[in-house]
Formats: sequence, C-alpha cells, structure tokens
Amino acid sequence: MTVGDMALAGNSETVQQTGSSLQWRTVGTDTFNSLVAAVTSLGGQSGSAVSVERILSMIQASSAPANLVQNADQNWGADVSTFGRKMADIESRANRARKDLDSARQDQSAARHRLNEADRSGVGLPLQMRPILVLAVNGATERIAGAKQRLAALDEERQGADSSVASSILTQRQLYSSARNAMPNPPTISAGVRVSALMPDGTTRTISAVDLAKLKDPTSIARVWQALTPAQREQLIADFPLLIGNLDGIALRDRNTANVITATEHRGELEKQIRMLRLLEKEYGAEQLYADKISGLHGEIKSLDAILGDRNWKYSEKKDPNGLSFGMYRVFDENQKQSDQVGAVLVGFNPLRDSIITFQGTLDPQTGNIPSWMTQVGVVVPGTNSKLAEFTADLDRGKNLFRKSGTKTGYFTWHGAPMPEFDLPTHVVDPAEQGLSDTAAPRLASFANSLALPSGTALVPIAHSYGAAVLGTAEMLGLRADRIVYVAPAGLGHDVTGVPDFPYTKDKPHFVLQARNDTVVGWNQGSSMFQLGHGDTNPLDTPGVTRLETGYLDTRDPDAGTIESPGGMETHSSPFAPDSTSVRNITRVVTGESVSLYHANDADWVYGGRTMQRLEVTDSGAGKREEKISSVDLSRVG
Repeated sequence: MTVGDMALAGNSETVQQTGSSLQWRTVGTDTFNSLVAAVTSLGGQSGSAVSVERILSMIQASSAPANLVQNADQNWGADVSTFGRKMADIESRANRARKDLDSARQDQSAARHRLNEADRSGVGLPLQMRPILVLAVNGATERIAGAKQRLAALDEERQGADSSVASSILTQRQLYSSARNAMPNPPTISAGVRVSALMPDGTTRTISAVDLAKLKDPTSIARVWQALTPAQREQLIADFPLLIGNLDGIALRDRNTANVITATEHRGELEKQIRMLRLLEKEYGAEQLYADKISGLHGEIKSLDAILGDRNWKYSEKKDPNGLSFGMYRVFDENQKQSDQVGAVLVGFNPLRDSIITFQGTLDPQTGNIPSWMTQVGVVVPGTNSKLAEFTADLDRGKNLFRKSGTKTGYFTWHGAPMPEFDLPTHVVDPAEQGLSDTAAPRLASFANSLALPSGTALVPIAHSYGAAVLGTAEMLGLRADRIVYVAPAGLGHDVTGVPDFPYTKDKPHFVLQARNDTVVGWNQGSSMFQLGHGDTNPLDTPGVTRLETGYLDTRDPDAGTIESPGGMETHSSPFAPDSTSVRNITRVVTGESVSLYHANDADWVYGGRTMQRLEVTDSGAGKREEKISSVDLSRVG
C-alpha cells in the first residue's frame, strides 16, 4: 500500500447514504408506537380475566428495547454520516495532494531528463541553464516530499477517523446487544409430551398436559394424575409447568414443583426488565426516570425470593414480624414436632392472571395434599392493594395466623386474581368497582372446592376488605366451607341479598370483625349506587352473620390501646394486629373454639345547644366483659 491509499480508501458517498438510511430507519419507533397503541387499547382492569397491570408492564419492558434500537440506529447513523463526510473531506485533500505529487514527479523527471540528455550528448548547456535545471530538480524533489508528507498525514487522519467510528460502532453494537438480551424470552410452549394414562372411564390413552386440563373436572383430573407414575408426572410438569402448576385437581406438592419453575423464570425476566430500564435511564441521561417502576420490580423479586426461599442469604439480617428468618416458614408434623421450612408451598402462580397462591403447613408425604391429621385449614383472601410487589405483607399475615392456630392447622394465602389498587389520584374508585370480584370469585370457588381435604378437616375462608366481596360472590356461586370470616368487609358481592343466597354455606357460621371507626369501608357498606360498591347487604348487621369483638391491640396489655386506637386508614387493617383480640377471635373460628361477641360502645346524652346529642364513650365496648359463643354451632359458652 502506497502513501495516500488509506486516505482514499472506500466510497464516501455510499457511507453517507448508509448513515442517512440508518438515521431515518424507524423499526424501533414503529415497534414502540405499536406497543403504545396496545397499551392504550387495554382499557381498565375491572372485569378483565388477566392482569392489565402485568400486561402493561410486559409491554413497557418490550418497548424499552425498541427505544434502544431506535436510539442506536440514530446514533450509529449520525456517526456513520459524519464519518462519510470526513472521508469525503480527506479524499478531496488527498486527491489534491496526489495531483501535486504527480505534477512534481513530472517536473522532476523533465528536468532530470534534460540534464541527462545534455550530459550524454556532450553538447554543453548554456552557462545559466544547468543551475536552473538543478534548482528545478531540487524544487520538484521538495514538492514530492511535501506531497508525500501531506498524504501520510491524511492517511494518519483517516486512520484516526476509522478508529473513532469503529469505537462508536462498537458502542452501538453493545447497545443493540443489550436490547437483544433485554427482550423478554418467548413464552414457554408445550412440546406436546404425551404419557400413557388410565382415564376416568377405565380406558387407557396417551395424553398431554393440555388433554389433562380438558377434563375440566378437578376430581377426574386428580384421579388421572394420581394413577400416573412419578416419572410421568415429572414429564408433564417439565413440558408445561404453567398449566400443571395452576390446574385444580393436581396434588399441591406437584403444583409447587411446577410453579417453582415458572416463578424462577419469571423472576429472571423481572431482573432483565430492571437492567433494561437502567440502560434506558443511562441512555436518556435521567437517573431516576424509571425509579418507581424499578422499585416495584424489586418488590416483586423480593416477594418471589420470600416464597421460593432460595436466596435467603441476601436477607440474612432480616426477621419477619413473627421472628422467623426471611424465606422461612414454621410447620408441624404429625407428631406436632416443630420445624422451619425453607420457602412456602407455591400452589398457584400465573403472573399473567396475577395469581399467587401459597400454603403454609406440612403436606402428606404420600399424597402430596393436606394430611389426614390436619384438623382445619384457613384460606386468607386479601383485598385492595394486594399484589405481587407487596405480597410479603400477605405472607407475614398468614404466618401470624398460623402461629396463633395451634399445631394442626394450615393456611393458604389466596391471591388468585387481580385485586384493586387504591392510590391517589389515579386509582380512586377501583376498590368500589365490581368487575374484579366477578373475575376472582369463580376462581376462588373452584380452588376451594377442588382441595382434597381429608374427612373431618374444616375449611375456613378469611376475607379482608375487597376480598370479602370476592368470598361472598364465591359463596353465591357454590363455594363450600365450614366456617366463614369477613374482616372489615367492603361488602358481600353486588348480587348478594343475604346469607340465604349461599347454596352450600347458608347454614354455616358466618362471622364479621371490624374496627368501630373504620373509615375505609365503614361509610359505604350496604351501598351500590352508580354500579359502585358491593351490594346492598351490610355485612355488619345482616341476619346470619355474627359480629365478633375486635378488642385490644394486645390482649396481654390493654393499655396498648384498642383496635380503634391507630385511627385513620390504619384501622382498616388493625384487626390483624398480631396479638390482638380480633386475631384471637379469627384464629379461634379457624380452630373451632369459643369466640367473644361484639359489644357496641356505650353512649351518653349531652346537651348540644338546644338539643340533646348522643356521644359514644370511646373504647367502652372493648372494655366490657366477654360474652362467648361456640364458633362451630353458635351456642353460648360459660
């Protein structure tokens, strides 16, 4: 390669055209706009069978790579266009230098030729010509050297430009690579693995996980599943964990095995979303642009860590309110021996349906379901603002109820559908909308009725806030239970007129607990104006529902205050205070023990101007002597 070849290499016009086409390419923008259109078409959450919030999050995660690709296209295109113009400038100067070099070489050659010819012919030159020709040769030589120096400098300049654009291209390639790596993985699709199975009609067929689900009836599904060999079950779980893990009728142990696979994969996707959002913040030069979103994703990861129990080392210094290390769950065996279990039993997990269902307790080693010695099982149904990002609070609530319920009790925490969010100013009426309970109720009824409970094991749902509307609607749809507890209920469901509407629980004991000054639901219970609210039936005074005393925050220390003491919105959840009278009553309903009846506050009549006014005596009801009844048959005790 001769001097100047580097400066003249390539086609600057083609490079500029390539850069321009990259700058004007709109693949990322088109993708982003399509995703935005998808977001705007989602509509509200109420009544949707899937989690709109989850889909929105997935779309946002997918739009991030699209934005990165668009930015990379524009940045790379700009750099390539600039490089093309730089090439053209260097090329122009190199062509001039080459032209000067060629001219100098021609002049040098001509002068040397005349000198050489005169020397060979013996004919002398005029006295003044030889010095002139010598000067011409020397001048041409200097011009050649100068042109070569200019070309060498231009080669070096071009090499620097090449190096600069190569570094820029490498940066953009890394951005493309980051965008590719941050793209959500394609959904796991069943490969259609089939196993030989004994069907309910006595025939033998080869079936897939989908075929099993098509049976629909949980009892039939359970019979087929139990007849499979462990190896066959493992095959179907590995092939379609999302389906098997959420299929009513499958043994709880095997549902957990499948759901651990799905939850672990989903946690990896959440971590990928965080990395992508961090990249976008860096790209936009805005460090806190996605701070709230990232915080929510970290909350979801923490909840999954707490459920799976496989990263407890990250939280080694943290204890939950029950004194257990993070990700640990107390359980008891058949001999009432205590042990701490790593991770909860994850019996339901489908992020698209916003479904998370856990179980705290020992499973039968043979059947993988509730053991025969477990005498009662609680099902906690949380309410407004319950979601994966905050699920550790629901887990802690279940742990506390478990701690207070003896050694023969297990607890499900059922969040099998999206719950409403209350957050000013964007989510104000969501908790009063009925659609979410319409979605959740049939799922709760199906789950509860499909549980393989041993004979004599009581099932006791405990629903809080919006969860009570879900539970009441589920009862109307045919949920079966032995005793029912509503805590600070938003209502019993918009179509429920009373306990007689419940085909299988109308003759079962129903209980309600609520702070006397609950400002969240106390003002609108028994109201359903403008299609908002959860029925005209007020759970606090409807026949067939017995109100229990909430009493004190700590039964051992009345001076700590009553359930009403926290005031404000806190009293909506204070009935779950760990050592409270209300939690004692809730857990005694679960275990079938005696419970204490509610007492209204006393009232004094005082003059207020020209009229008498009735004023409640604060905390007087909680201080009254307990009246106890059986939580099983409502008979008086003592």
